[in-house]
Amino acid sequence: MSRYHDKWYTRLFSDPQIVEDLLRSFVHEDFVKDIDFSTLKKLNTKFIPLSEKSRQADMVYEVKSHGQSAYIYLFLEFQSTVDRFMALRMARYLFEFYQEIQKLKKDDFLNPPFPILIYNGDQKWTAPECFSDLLYPSSIPEKYLPEFRYFKIAINEIPKRELVKIRNAVSAVFYIENSSPEDIVKNRKELVSLLSSVLKNEGVQIVREIVDRLHKTEKIPVPSKTIKGIQDLTEVSSMWETKVKEFEKKCFKKGLYEGIEKGIEQGIEQGIEQGIEETTAAIAEKMGALGFDSDTIKKITGLSNQKIESLRKKKHASKR
Repeated sequence: MSRYHDKWYTRLFSDPQIVEDLLRSFVHEDFVKDIDFSTLKKLNTKFIPLSEKSRQADMVYEVKSHGQSAYIYLFLEFQSTVDRFMALRMARYLFEFYQEIQKLKKDDFLNPPFPILIYNGDQKWTAPECFSDLLYPSSIPEKYLPEFRYFKIAINEIPKRELVKIRNAVSAVFYIENSSPEDIVKNRKELVSLLSSVLKNEGVQIVREIVDRLHKTEKIPVPSKTIKGIQDLTEVSSMWETKVKEFEKKCFKKGLYEGIEKGIEQGIEQGIEQGIEETTAAIAEKMGALGFDSDTIKKITGLSNQKIESLRKKKHASKR
């Protein structure tokens, strides 16, 4: 796995919003419902003695639930092969972390941890998730055996249908991880549709990061329809953000704000998924239906008189 990929993933999961999306969408445990995500903060783990260089990719977040602090330990596994002794490795790193925390805080108790493994390899994950499963059968009572279990998120085990339904930045990244470059090109409309939701809910920057990754790690060429389709989303977003504000101001002055707002929202949602041309047509049709004249429609959308007239005829024909 390239260092660029390591750094990209580390940067991605350094965003508290992304970590919140991860927990809400992929950690199906009851305690997640009780987390106060407004308290989620990434800890500086540079003070922890790293056992190996790859552990620089690990991240620890502190969060509160019912006033009690806890740690979310993200362990990013980029190896292409499955490490059978992952539970041993994770336990060692986690206890090293606690040893340093205890030295600093000198409290009588330690905040509870929730260790998460995020695995993005191609092979099926077969390593035991519980440390005790690595031990030979023994007559030693279980209560004296070390206990440790991690929560596994194996990206290649998550169905694409489920990822498409979730529709956030993490599901978009996992969707790409579950796809070959050929799959991405073949299903580009589905990916663009998924990213349209990310753009609407989480902003342009994360979409641009995903485009950059597609180009550098999946080797999707910049001029491809896939990249162009995603880049069009960011352009549509910026352009229509300005135009909608102007449009809303005009409508407010005419006392039509409430009716137009719904039409604009529907037009934009449709347009983000279908592209800039369909967006313009959808907005023009909404304006026409609300009684705006052709000159006003032309000024707002930039469409030609011929195109506007064509849309009017199409609308009338559909009503017959």
